[in-house]
Amino acid sequence: MARLTQADVARLAADPSPARRGATMLAVAGVYREAALSPEEREIAHAIINAVLPEAELDFRRRLADMVKNAPQLDAAIARRLAEDVLEVARPILAESLALSDADLVAIIDNRSIEHARVIATRRELSAELSTALIRTDDETIVLRVAANENAAIPTQAYHRILDRFGEHATITEAVVQRRALPMAVAERMTTIVTGRMLERLIDKYSLEPARVSAIIEHGRENILLTSFAPGQRAEEMRALIEALHQNGLLSSTLILRAFCLGNFAFTLPALSLKAGIQVSNVRALLGDEGRNGPAQLYERCDLDPAFRELFLQLTVLGRNERVRRFGFAPEGWRTNVRPVLDDVIGDTNPEQAFEQRITEALMCLATRYHNGDGQHGYGRRQAQAG
Repeated sequence: MARLTQADVARLAADPSPARRGATMLAVAGVYREAALSPEEREIAHAIINAVLPEAELDFRRRLADMVKNAPQLDAAIARRLAEDVLEVARPILAESLALSDADLVAIIDNRSIEHARVIATRRELSAELSTALIRTDDETIVLRVAANENAAIPTQAYHRILDRFGEHATITEAVVQRRALPMAVAERMTTIVTGRMLERLIDKYSLEPARVSAIIEHGRENILLTSFAPGQRAEEMRALIEALHQNGLLSSTLILRAFCLGNFAFTLPALSLKAGIQVSNVRALLGDEGRNGPAQLYERCDLDPAFRELFLQLTVLGRNERVRRFGFAPEGWRTNVRPVLDDVIGDTNPEQAFEQRITEALMCLATRYHNGDGQHGYGRRQAQAG
């Protein structure tokens, strides 16, 4: 079939045989793929394919998709129809066709099977929008394919999602480390996850200051401890854990302040109770004092590091009217309210850092200022003036 005319459409309409109609569709696809068709011929080809495709058997649809996967100027509607078909049909279009827009592919990721999304993850190039949608599936196979693809553009927040969900998955974290370039916030966060040669590679590649890395790793250990609790852990179990930490000298001021920032009241309240030597009910009463006296007295009684006193007092103001969710965690929106407080401590707003990194940054800033003899300057003085 060298050229397409309206007579081809008429013959197709008059032919009742599904097999011959399917064969005609494939013949047209061959011309469509190989020839430089005029606009009129292209419309005729589209009409023939669209007429047969809805009724075509699986084998015809599969062969069609394979034939047109790299066809120049493939009709987007036909590409979408094939891409949304069963996986056997959709695979070549999902993996290779440039006729699908990012919006088309994201819709397929969101609405079709995880197997469809896994095939999309094999595409040679992935835009930031597409990488984000794929990472959002939280599927191990997909995330590894995206992380290992140097032609995948990965936004900073998508990297953080990978580390949130797969920080303990060695193959995925290694794929992230091996990428040509990481945002600095991600590179620093990776130092709390990897060890050995991978850690050395990160420090060398991104010229990370060893003393800063050491501090970040130490804070990272505390974050891992606080985020590893099973939901619904019983109060007695939590108390036993806190007592064990205290006996081993690990119930630090930074650990308690981090728990408070995270909104982990199931840990914060009994930890303050143990440090102060009073009942949890009395801790609640002191924290609920609408002036600064109650929280300040509690802080002093707990003998916590004075470097973090003003941050603690600010958090008590935020938490005063919060209703604690099930399992003793702060309600949704708590972190949104805490982040500006951390930003004020640090003196900048870095959207590339994950929330846990902002906590680390704030705690390190406060410790450095205080222990360098600057405890009454910056954040602490501004908050005192505001009070």
